[in-house]
Amino acid sequence: MKISYLLAFTLAAGSIAWVASGQLAGNSEAGTSTQPEIKKPPVDLNQAQRIPSVRVLQQTAESFTRHLTIRGRTEALRYVDVKSETSGRVVELPYEKGQRVESGKIIARLDVNERSAKVAEYEALKEQRAIEYTAAKRLSQKGFKAETQLAASKAALESAEAELSRVKVALSNTRIPAPFNGVLNERSVEIGEFVDVGDKIGTVVDLSTILVASDVSERLVPFISVGDPATVKLVTGEKIKGSVRFIASMADPATRTFRIEIAVPNDKRLITDGMTAETTIDLNTTRAHKVSPGILTISDSGTVGVKTINDKNQVVFREVSILENASDGLWLGGLPETLTFIVIGQELVTDGQTVDPVDARTLQVFNGGDNRS
Repeated sequence: MKISYLLAFTLAAGSIAWVASGQLAGNSEAGTSTQPEIKKPPVDLNQAQRIPSVRVLQQTAESFTRHLTIRGRTEALRYVDVKSETSGRVVELPYEKGQRVESGKIIARLDVNERSAKVAEYEALKEQRAIEYTAAKRLSQKGFKAETQLAASKAALESAEAELSRVKVALSNTRIPAPFNGVLNERSVEIGEFVDVGDKIGTVVDLSTILVASDVSERLVPFISVGDPATVKLVTGEKIKGSVRFIASMADPATRTFRIEIAVPNDKRLITDGMTAETTIDLNTTRAHKVSPGILTISDSGTVGVKTINDKNQVVFREVSILENASDGLWLGGLPETLTFIVIGQELVTDGQTVDPVDARTLQVFNGGDNRS
């Protein structure tokens, strides 16, 4: 029994001594390590000072006609509400609603009643007064008639003539004509209906020329002139050529927009009043550059522009005016005639920085030639 205790004690003491010897060896190695210290490689100053490379594209401005596209609506060239100038019963309506009418053609006729008789009466009275005046003038020339009597005879004749004219007008007013060539768009009366002075008979619309009316921003009005060519695209897809006919001199106080009118021919009367239309007006022609939208950049001050290089291969930021956003690129104005654009790498360089330009077409070192700053 004593032997087992002694054996156990010996094993325990040996284990403790073995563990202690490992820790001491570790501490000794840590204090006397001879491994070399890891150092970072030195900075490559040549790499840091290398001039950045960018791809450039030199191009010359092209003739560009600026276009303004606005939405509008079609309107008839003119329309008139035809009204009665006398009273009477409607006895004839030669045209149905929607039919074409010619200028001067009767679109409604009223009962003449006693108007014909009145005309005959005053024609006879005028003839009588004319005879009396002729006789009075002869007698006056021979000294048998006083001048006052001659004047009274003349006044009676003139009164009869005036009355005759009045009843003739009243008779003619029973025949209501179309004021111009057009379409009887609305008929407001029926046969047998009694109308008074000022009552509406119908509406005649002139569709020989169609107006396309649009509201234009006050910023764009100065660029538009009467006579400018325009193209009108109808809701049906049809395109028609026209020109600017009218520009308002006063803005709508509510919207601060100006009304403009485009006149387009409508010989076949296929375009009606009230259709939706899109108008493209050709504005001034200028010189402009057509570029990819991807080369646009923004300066620190928030200005939209492009980065170019001058003849010293220095970056030059240029503010631009976007004239039109076409389907195949942007048209930019306000730039020199010939210019070298940075098309790749523009976001990685700053204004005034010297760069190493590479021609984007040939991938060869770019030779700017006469490119000006």
